[in-house]
Amino acid sequence: MADTFRLLLDWKLDAKHANFVEAAGQGFYADCGLEVELKEPAGKSVDALGQLLKGEAELAINYPHNIMAEIERCPHIVSIGALVKKNTEGLLSLAAGAITKPGDLTGRRVGLGPSPVSLAQLEVFCAENGLSRDALEVVTVGFDGEKLLLAGEIDALDAVAYAIPRTERKGRAVNFLPFAQYGVPDSPFLVFAAAGSWVGAHSGVVRDFLDATARGFEKVSAWDIDAWRRYVKRIPGREAEEEQAVWKSIRPLILGEGKLFEQDLSALQGLKTILQENKLAAAGIYLEEIFLNEYIP
Repeated sequence: MADTFRLLLDWKLDAKHANFVEAAGQGFYADCGLEVELKEPAGKSVDALGQLLKGEAELAINYPHNIMAEIERCPHIVSIGALVKKNTEGLLSLAAGAITKPGDLTGRRVGLGPSPVSLAQLEVFCAENGLSRDALEVVTVGFDGEKLLLAGEIDALDAVAYAIPRTERKGRAVNFLPFAQYGVPDSPFLVFAAAGSWVGAHSGVVRDFLDATARGFEKVSAWDIDAWRRYVKRIPGREAEEEQAVWKSIRPLILGEGKLFEQDLSALQGLKTILQENKLAAAGIYLEEIFLNEYIP
């Protein structure tokens, strides 16, 4: 009988989740006795950590800053590996706005999500690049951020690198200032979170899952446009050409340096420092006990 477990995604099915679909379709999970159920999130990303502790899912794709920030409310959560090993965030702007360096942001309107972590990263970006935080007009945005950028209601948007091809597909040339190139720690962006007790009792399942997913990653890396067309048939509203472009953008961030899924503890230390200096995470966080590399294939 197959070991079935539920994987909570970070968002609706998109290009970066193709690894799991392909691993299942190729029988890689079945080969090692696994059946993986993909579940889209029902609420805020941080809520997934509580769901893990309640046994409502076994794994969740989540943010390392959530794990650190919620360590008192959701103890015993660990990460078994990084899906996206590099910091994908930065400031996206339309090329017509001529924002090509940090200094160009002076007097501009910057759209920022409501997360205090986003504000903390922006403040590090400003400090590292000689910008006064007061020189920017920060506008809190939600899922309407891209719409506001395209409408010219904001000049730049805190976004992820794979937003570049999505915006370009709308016929708008863009500029992007990656935070990691401007002083913000280049830490893992998305990781596989789980309850530590579940991981301890299912170490073989964890290793098999990561190994099969790695095989799926290699297959997706070789997909042509026809394969992407087959993939998007299961995703209403997605276009094959756009998802292929998103994959080309995010694949290097998944691959990173070193082994696939490996977590860089020194980079995570930089993120931890930002969180603690901004009182977004408690003291007494031991990264090596939370972000585990022992299951990496």
